[in-house]
Amino acid sequence: MRLLLLFVVLVFSLEVYAQKPLKKAGLEKMIQPKVSLESSYLSDASIKGYNGSVAVTKNRLRINNKLVGFSYTNWLYNWNNLTQIPFGNGLQSPIKKMHSFKVNANLPYFINEKWFLLTSVSLKSTFEKETKDSYGAGLFSFASYKIDEQHTMQFGAFANYHPTSSLVLPVISYSYRARQNDGIKFILGFPRTYVGYHVDEDTLLRFGMIFSQSLIRLSDTSVIESAGFIEVKDYMSNFGISYDISKNLTIESDLLYSVKRNFSIYSKDGNKLNSYSIKASLGMNFKITYLF
Repeated sequence: MRLLLLFVVLVFSLEVYAQKPLKKAGLEKMIQPKVSLESSYLSDASIKGYNGSVAVTKNRLRINNKLVGFSYTNWLYNWNNLTQIPFGNGLQSPIKKMHSFKVNANLPYFINEKWFLLTSVSLKSTFEKETKDSYGAGLFSFASYKIDEQHTMQFGAFANYHPTSSLVLPVISYSYRARQNDGIKFILGFPRTYVGYHVDEDTLLRFGMIFSQSLIRLSDTSVIESAGFIEVKDYMSNFGISYDISKNLTIESDLLYSVKRNFSIYSKDGNKLNSYSIKASLGMNFKITYLF
């Protein structure tokens, strides 16, 4: 509850602070809402060192604009060779479904024609059944320096906080024509690399790689660890196409390649018990977005 109250105070403070620079950038465009539905599937992949394997389906609903947003995500797991999985009881699926709710607020601030700051704060709950002890917070902040009309540098940091395990990593990247809708454009860096090519104004081919981290609260009756936690770190690449059907409607489709998935199991007291890796796997993703 205290985390939620802190988030509300932060959102209010950021909105008040951002009003002046947002007017310069076009406040009307920044508050324009959009809704997106996304579904992805990763094929069956075994746990390294074992014959047990899992396939994952992910679905997400997101409602947001450039200042605030809300999303709901669920994951469905299909396990094989239960007796060969190094956790659980060998009889039941270790995890069947996970859920995540997230709210976030962004503060863009234009210092001058060269310098731009962006800070994003978020509150997230990720859990199997019970939400107790499932709350965490995120912070993403970077400065952008425009070298010229086509070249930009970004640097900063992002952090995910949870009482069980927290993560802080640097943000550094170089972008070329990132906001253009013709020809080639790219962002090279960490935690995200992105390369795009506009076949025409409406059609974009793209390749990317991104790192993500989350911490999931297991159920009170989990066969993995009762009321424990799983921390997941993921390196995912994609190659696909985005097409603007109209100025309001966009569809996207990608081939996915899960380069590396590591996860660690924690007790309810926050003690790390074991770590495992899932082998690389292929998948597909589809997304539809409507801008109001």
